[in-house]
Amino acid sequence: MEKIFLSLNELKKINNDLEKIKNKDLKEVIEEIKQAKLMGDLSENSEYHSAKKKKFFIEEKIKNIENILSNSEIIKENDFKKIIKIRLKNIKNNEIIEYFIGKIQENKKNYIMEDSPIAIILKNKEVDDIIRVKKYNKEIIYKILSIE
Repeated sequence: MEKIFLSLNELKKINNDLEKIKNKDLKEVIEEIKQAKLMGDLSENSEYHSAKKKKFFIEEKIKNIENILSNSEIIKENDFKKIIKIRLKNIKNNEIIEYFIGKIQENKKNYIMEDSPIAIILKNKEVDDIIRVKKYNKEIIYKILSIE
């Protein structure tokens, strides 16, 4: 699984949610299972089967949250705001493209993480430098127009 970048506040919220699920929701469904068992024949007991399914989904949710926490890395709030804007011009067709490079993955067009292949190519480059990028098995040559 990929690294997940979280602020300290996000981490606290996720931990609080996890504790609520473990200490409240899971205990409630375990009690539901106990009560359903007292009703008799389990093979035809819909309350029992419903509670077992509910318990399964709660346990899966716990696993998912624990997986997120084990793959997370805390970053400072102001690191979320450190974004570099780079404008490139395709030498062949004069098309201009902008990339936004940051420490976290944004689900927006042309937002890339600083450890992505294009960001690594752009590292230590300056305005007017020429870079070569392989994209869809083709090499594209760009000129760096601006870095902000």
